[in-house]
Amino acid sequence: MPTRKDLKGICAGIAFSFSSRNNDVDGYWAMGILYKVASEAGTNKFKLNLMSGESDPSFKYSWRVASPFYEYLIQQIAKKGLEEFQVTDAIVELEFGIQPTTRQESYRPTLGEIFSCRVIITDDLGKEHIFEKHSWCGQHDPQKESKEYTAV
Repeated sequence: MPTRKDLKGICAGIAFSFSSRNNDVDGYWAMGILYKVASEAGTNKFKLNLMSGESDPSFKYSWRVASPFYEYLIQQIAKKGLEEFQVTDAIVELEFGIQPTTRQESYRPTLGEIFSCRVIITDDLGKEHIFEKHSWCGQHDPQKESKEYTAV
């Protein structure tokens, strides 16, 4: 029997995929680019609506970033036996440069600062299903990064 509780698992899937190195914009890691977009807008936060493709701060490629995760959301809703109308909103909230815990600081797998990736799916009853994960990233700098090329 399908249940809206499954939406939290979908949130987790989106959070892990969204923050992974496989999420790129023109061959560069999306997290680094979004960190730079937020920083240039004078904030350490970035919010992306997966359903509308709109972002805050505004980013010209926001729909391109949101689109595969919107498709994933729709696929997962169907796979869980839910209906599309049961999801009214799907938001990814990023917060960069947050204070790491002592445990997080002791295990620093890479350069950069810690960030949170929080996915919030709101169902048709108004309940928010939330999953949050943390990882490390620095701002996009094409001088320090190598661009990923994929064969077409």
